[in-house]
Amino acid sequence: MSGSPMTVDFRYSKDGGHNWSNWRQCSMGETGDFVKKIEMRRFGQGRQWVFDIRVTGPGKADLMGASTMVVAER
Repeated sequence: MSGSPMTVDFRYSKDGGHNWSNWRQCSMGETGDFVKKIEMRRFGQGRQWVFDIRVTGPGKADLMGASTMVVAER
C-alpha cells in the first residue's frame, strides 16, 4: 500500500441539496503524507450551500476536520 494515491472527491449544492455539481477530484498525496493541504476555488455564488465529500483509494482514511475561508472577490 506504500506510495498508493488517495483521492478526495468533492461536490456541492448551492440550493440546499436539490441540485448537485459534478464531482471534483483532488489528490491527497501518497500514503504517509500526513500534511497535505487541498485547495479548491471558483465555486460561484449560492445561498444554501451543502458539501458532499468522499475519500477513495486503497487505504483507510478518516476525515479529522475541515474548514472554509470565504472571500468575496470583485
